[in-house]
Amino acid sequence: MKKFLANFMLSTLLFSLIAIFIDISEKIDDFIKRKPALITVIFDYYIYFLPWFYGLFGPLFVFLSCIFFNAKLAQNTEIIAILNSGPKYRNVLKPYLIVALMLVGAFIYLNTYLIPVCEKRKLAFEDEYIREKKTIQSQNLHVQIEPGTMLYIESFNYLDSTGTNLTLERFEKGKVVQRIFANRLLWNKDKGMWKFENFRQRIFTPEGEHLIKGSIKDTTLPIRPSEFIIKSQYISAMINTELNDYIRGEREKGSSKLNEYYVELYKRIANAFSFIPLTLLAVAISSRKVRGGIGLHLGIGIFITLVYLLTVQIFKTLGVVNVIHPAVAVWLPVVIFSFLAMVMIFRSPK
Repeated sequence: MKKFLANFMLSTLLFSLIAIFIDISEKIDDFIKRKPALITVIFDYYIYFLPWFYGLFGPLFVFLSCIFFNAKLAQNTEIIAILNSGPKYRNVLKPYLIVALMLVGAFIYLNTYLIPVCEKRKLAFEDEYIREKKTIQSQNLHVQIEPGTMLYIESFNYLDSTGTNLTLERFEKGKVVQRIFANRLLWNKDKGMWKFENFRQRIFTPEGEHLIKGSIKDTTLPIRPSEFIIKSQYISAMINTELNDYIRGEREKGSSKLNEYYVELYKRIANAFSFIPLTLLAVAISSRKVRGGIGLHLGIGIFITLVYLLTVQIFKTLGVVNVIHPAVAVWLPVVIFSFLAMVMIFRSPK
């Protein structure tokens, strides 16, 4: 357990330094251009960058560090000596599983609370010093602004709070009772009201249809300009309670990006639990003494790491585009590698 944790901490530290150097090389032009103070870069960005990096690649650090130290034990014939002394193979696996479970608990806390808090500060720094353009426009918005009222806007610009080609429909008992078309939608900040320009209003009653046309119409809508801007890039900066509330609100509005939000929610727990199958897989791969030595084990480990990353990304994309359920998309890689780990454990020398 001590060797496992020590190698995990060492590999995390080394990969962190590499990640920081790569990130600095990518952002050096922005740092030179905007000239943030060194203390600001360190304590307002990189101190929050590291937890995000750990949450993203933590399972892989566990996998590679376990392969590294366990392969050294195997090359020194210590695994053979342990097994020859009489303990059952499942007892040999206990220390690995205990450490993996400890890391699962730690990373559940990191992924659901600490990392989103750090991500919020990291994104605030990037908005201030890195990004050239902030999200100012949304296209093809479909939202339910209140029960029975649907709003469609072809495009909305946050800078001047104006939308183009608007359609507003009100429903009662499954039937359309009112439909409004407008060429432009404008926000009046002083009055806290919306204004339709070049509008046509159709009112449907049992007696027939009534048409109202006009150039300007003031109205109140239960939605503000900031709610039209899709903030998908900030979903990762919400702790679980905030994300659940946000998903609930977006579901009531009829958002088309719910699958993306659910993938983000579910993967926080699934990524933490992936430590268990990856640890068992690492033990099964590296317990056999081979002529190629540690290098061969690490080569196999890097290959499996790439396969794991590719598998996770493929299923994540399938979940976002609604090919499969988001929960299935997030947990299926964990299930697949758990099955692979059990097969490898069963076939490993005992």
